[in-house]
Formats: sequence, C-alpha cells, structure tokens
Amino acid sequence: MNFRDSANKFFKVIFSNWLSGSGFIIIAIFSIIAILYELLGTRMVPYNPYEINLLNANLPPSSSHWFGTDELGRDIFSRVIAALPIDLGISLFIVIASSFIGLILGIVAGYFRGPIEEVIMRLTDLFLAFPPIIMSMAIAATLGPSLLNAAISVIFVWWPPYVRLVRGNTLQVASQDFITISRVLNTPFRKILFKGILPNIITPLLIYATMDVGTAMLTLSTLGFLGIGIPINTPELGLMSSILTTTFYTYPYEGLIPAAFIFLIVLGFSLTGEGLAELIDPNIRVHIISRKKRAEILQKSKPTTE
Repeated sequence: MNFRDSANKFFKVIFSNWLSGSGFIIIAIFSIIAILYELLGTRMVPYNPYEINLLNANLPPSSSHWFGTDELGRDIFSRVIAALPIDLGISLFIVIASSFIGLILGIVAGYFRGPIEEVIMRLTDLFLAFPPIIMSMAIAATLGPSLLNAAISVIFVWWPPYVRLVRGNTLQVASQDFITISRVLNTPFRKILFKGILPNIITPLLIYATMDVGTAMLTLSTLGFLGIGIPINTPELGLMSSILTTTFYTYPYEGLIPAAFIFLIVLGFSLTGEGLAELIDPNIRVHIISRKKRAEILQKSKPTTE
C-alpha cells in the first residue's frame, strides 16, 4: 500500500464518524496555523506578540486589534497565534514521551510477568495515588520557569495510565494461541514484539493518546494560569487566561479569548479520540472522564489475530 492509498484509507476512517471528522477538522485548522507561524514567525501576525505599548493598553476588539490588547498593550490576536505552536508542541511532546515510556514498561510488565511486573505496577500505582496536577505544580515550581521544565514536570506524572493500558492489552495478546506457539518455537522476542504484540495494542494506545493531548494541554495551561513553570512574558494560552483574575469585570475579553482557544483545541482532540474509539467498538462511549478510567475502558478493545 503506497502513501496515497494509506492517506485515502485514513481520511475514510476519520470522516466515517461525525465525531472524529469534526474533531479532526478543528485540530487540522489549529495545527496548520501553528505550523505556518513556525515557518513565517511574526510576519504572519499584524503585530509583534512580545512588543509592549502602554499607550494601547486594554483596547477593545476592533478592526485594528481583532481581539483587543492586554494590560501591556500587546495585541491579543498576535499572541494567541504565537501561543498555538507552543501549547500544541509541548502537549504533543508530553503525550509522545509519556506513551513511549508507558509502551516500554507496559510491554515488559505484560509479557515477562513475574517480579519485574510487580515492581513496575507497584511503582505505577504509587504515581497514580497522587493527583497529576498537584505533582506537576510541585515539580515545575522546583525546576523553575522554563517551557522545557514545564514539559518535564508533566511528563514525570503522565506515563502511569499508559503503562496500565499497554500492560492490560499486552496480557490479552500474550494469552493468544499464536503467541504461545511462537514462544514454544523459541521465536525471537523481537519478531514476537513487532509482528504479534505491537500490531494488536497500537490502536487503543493511539486512540487514548489522541484524547490525552487535550488533557495534557489543559494541565499545561493550568500551570500557566497559576503562574507556575511558564516564563512570565511567554505567549501561552493558560498564562494569557490568568488575567481573568483581575480583569474579568472590566476587560473580560483579554482572558476569555485565550480560554476559548483552549476549549476548542481540547474539544477537537476529545472528539477525534472518541470518534475513533466508537469506530473500533460502538459500545465504547468515552466522554469527559478520568485518564485512568479511559485507560481501563480502552483495555476492553479486542485484539486481532492473524
């Protein structure tokens, strides 16, 4: 199957469900804007998102400033556009890194079992016992304000649900006859992994990761809203929304507009993941529920055998 056929199959699957289709459109729009800003920089926006002009402070939305200006006279539209690659990029990085960690530990725990499984799962349970946002706040405050430190603080507590999800699906696949026969025949683990295990666990992992990007972004934005981990002048949606605490009754648009962008992006990833989940199993209904519960639901996806 060439790239064109693969792309056609992908879009056919995505748009066969209105949930995944509408969510994918939302994600695609914001992703294209973020990529264009990365390529064009400040040439893409009408004003420099970092430029302070106190003479233009707190201007309402107009033809000159579509979203108005903030308390320092910075154009909110330009700052929102500049924030998209930061928020989307860090959120994707968090999910990719966490899913990679969870994939390795989950497969090791589910396939090899024994004492190593006990150690991995007890460590996972230990991390799950603490609210991720609380631990992220503590770690981010300790590491200091930096986008990298903010990402690390979230990744540090974000991998446990991936371990549980991958381990549960690996246990199901490892109990299948074709895996048992491969073990009896002393088939190299590498071949069992890439031909037997990964093809059967990758789909629920990708679905969960898709939904989790929005949750990771929400957590990152919470750190910014609380003023923890994000450098003060950074155009980050959560940090921009934090101005609501002082301007809600006077200039509410300054904080509500960035918050609306957070809502739309999280909604896009949630709809896409939920739509894909229903395509695999119509009985799965994944709404706004905890990350741990989502992992448990997706473990019920049936593995395929060859």
